[in-house]
Amino acid sequence: MQKRLPCLFLCLVISAVLSAQCPMIVNCPQGSPVICDVTGNDAVLWNDAPYTWSQLIQTADLYEGAVDLNIKILKCPGSTPDVSFTLFLDLDNDNLQESAVSSAALPPPGIVFANNAFNPGYLGGDPCSFDKRAIPDSLKFRFVLETSNLGDTTYALLRWNTGNQDILPRLPEGKHRILWRVEQGGTVKYCDYSFRIRDCLDPVITCTSGITVQTDSGGIATLYVNHVMNTASDNSTPFSLLQFSMRNAGDGSGYPLHNGQPVTSLVYTCDELESHDVELWVRDALGNAKSCAATINVADDDGYCHVLPAVCAALYWMDTALVDDVVCHILWVDTAQNLHDWPLLTYADGCAILDTLPPASSFSVMPEKNTNPLNGVSTYDLVLISRHILGLDPFDAPWKWIAADANRSGSVTTFDVIEFRKLILGIYDQLPANTSWRFFTADCEFPAVNPLSGYCPSEQTFFTMPLWNYPPLIQFKGVKIGDVNGTVILNSVQGASQEERSAPVTCALPDRVLNAGESIDIPMMLTETGAWLGFQFGLRYDPEQIVLEMVDSDNLPEFDGEALNEPEPGLLQCSWYSALPVYVQANDAMLHLRLKAKRTLRLKDVIELSDLRLASEMYDAGEHIRPFQLQFMKTENSSTFYPAYPNPTTGGVTIPVYSDGPAAINLQVTNTSGEVLFRKNGQPITGEQLLEVPETTMPYTGVYFWQLQIGDQHHSGKIIKN
Repeated sequence: MQKRLPCLFLCLVISAVLSAQCPMIVNCPQGSPVICDVTGNDAVLWNDAPYTWSQLIQTADLYEGAVDLNIKILKCPGSTPDVSFTLFLDLDNDNLQESAVSSAALPPPGIVFANNAFNPGYLGGDPCSFDKRAIPDSLKFRFVLETSNLGDTTYALLRWNTGNQDILPRLPEGKHRILWRVEQGGTVKYCDYSFRIRDCLDPVITCTSGITVQTDSGGIATLYVNHVMNTASDNSTPFSLLQFSMRNAGDGSGYPLHNGQPVTSLVYTCDELESHDVELWVRDALGNAKSCAATINVADDDGYCHVLPAVCAALYWMDTALVDDVVCHILWVDTAQNLHDWPLLTYADGCAILDTLPPASSFSVMPEKNTNPLNGVSTYDLVLISRHILGLDPFDAPWKWIAADANRSGSVTTFDVIEFRKLILGIYDQLPANTSWRFFTADCEFPAVNPLSGYCPSEQTFFTMPLWNYPPLIQFKGVKIGDVNGTVILNSVQGASQEERSAPVTCALPDRVLNAGESIDIPMMLTETGAWLGFQFGLRYDPEQIVLEMVDSDNLPEFDGEALNEPEPGLLQCSWYSALPVYVQANDAMLHLRLKAKRTLRLKDVIELSDLRLASEMYDAGEHIRPFQLQFMKTENSSTFYPAYPNPTTGGVTIPVYSDGPAAINLQVTNTSGEVLFRKNGQPITGEQLLEVPETTMPYTGVYFWQLQIGDQHHSGKIIKN
């Protein structure tokens, strides 16, 4: 008896606690449950435009799924709780529940009222027929509330009723919400949660096995979705919106994607002439996916997978470096003596494939390239060509003669140098009498003494025969015209070794201010002593602010107007060279620029080097290529200020200033109304000085402004007082 008393006491306590909380809803879902349905779609339910609409599949026929909406209530003793619900529906899939079904005023059979969720008492709205079965209206589905009691528990269920039968309601796809209300003895409890109806039924797909795909003329066989798909369908997504994808079996899992997109074809090469197991997948608009398997065969019945001859062009000085972007042609003459020209397909490695033959007894293959004529060509090439012409440093390889012959005259002369410099300066877009590249058969050898006196053909001629009888490699050698030091840059492979670039050369200009209308000679002075073979650079200036009246030199022989060109307003291109080194001492003017200012300006703000077309570089007597750079040097007194500190402040502030020459100081502080609160005029200073603004200057919190004049320079800023 003594042991049972504590247990009885505990039971009484628990009963008292539960009674204090009643009525209590004991099964209100947490979160937003997803109702995953696999029963399929019924076209006569939830199909009433314009009230119903599926955004995913662009149709008024909404997919529907059965959902059990109920609550379990622990009621208070002595009475029965009053239970009601409001069901909020999103019928147009815009994530807004615009339609409401209230147990306080249930709609008639087969009907819900759309667009009434925001009306007082959920009245009004537009009748939406969700049940279009061909039966009497009295037998159509209607929403009902069922309640029952069992001991201290009340059960409430939302159901569909048809005749004398209650079933689970089938609600349309989308995110909906239900609000349950329970009242007993003046106490009200709510259960409010969202839920989503989702189609979880996978599509249906069948495959066809045993098909064969053939290689094309490029040795490629392509398998498409329609080759292996037999049938495909889905319970709600129409066929036109189904997405298909495929993969080789074993290459992954799940629905195949490449860069986020379905894979609609598989490609096989000549190395894959065999059978392959593939997976074909289908995905509906909701992401449900299914696959089927098929076996396919890759064949080469037309013999395209025989090794086809490659037509390639390599650099003369480096056999392993292929010239990119070469266009190869087949040339042939028909019986009427008409010349025909067929281009060959070029691949990423720069080679073309001889995959077709003309209807003639013989034909020729010829490569050509006439793009980017300035690639590899610089003023340093002019230095080397000039030294060759004068016999100071003759060319040591036959291809250099070819590269130096700008006009294809069969000789290397000063006229070639002049033509190349016009190309460098932008006077020419391309050489008038030559192409950017010249190609020759790889087995041809030029004479050692004068390579230009020999003959090497630019095409190879063949008799027409089956493709597999030709050599696997038809090779040419290429020369970049104008590039005698082998610095051409290939597009995808750097085939030429670049000349090592040494330390930069600095040219100093005065950092000075020009007044409006002022015309002045500006020296460009080298900062180091040296012997120079040439230079090139582009000088960019603002033609709206200055006029470049003249460029000349007292220290560079043969520097004249031929060394200059202005291809566009505000851009000066300069190229000077000498076969023999020219000695220039540090701080001597390499060039003089005569400038006229249209408005007052600082020189360094309107002039700079431009490497857009020409690399800025100089060449010393040791034949080193050195980057060329400008530096503006101070030639007059200047001043510097530093921000006021501390800022924000609760007291005064300090403004540091610096002047490299005597300069008078004028400082004043104003409020936001422009009233001057503090003024300080100082004697001329040199060096650094700290300007103090006392706390009493700024009596209130807020923003203040300071203006500072140091000599003829003005500075300003603001102070925040906390």
